[in-house]
Amino acid sequence: MPIYEFECPNGRITERLVKMDTKEIECPKCHKKAEKIISLCSFELKGGGWFADGYSSKKNSQEKY
Repeated sequence: MPIYEFECPNGRITERLVKMDTKEIECPKCHKKAEKIISLCSFELKGGGWFADGYSSKKNSQEKY
């Protein structure tokens, strides 16, 4: 089960380990309905890779012939 963030009407954000299809939970502080929100992602591509190395372009394949 993944960890999701939920926000209540008061703006309080709560993290909870729930099933994927969970749309809302009860806020532990104000006991109002807290809805699932989209969290910021810390994933970032750095350094070389298929795009930086030119694998995505047809330019390199044409130069070999």
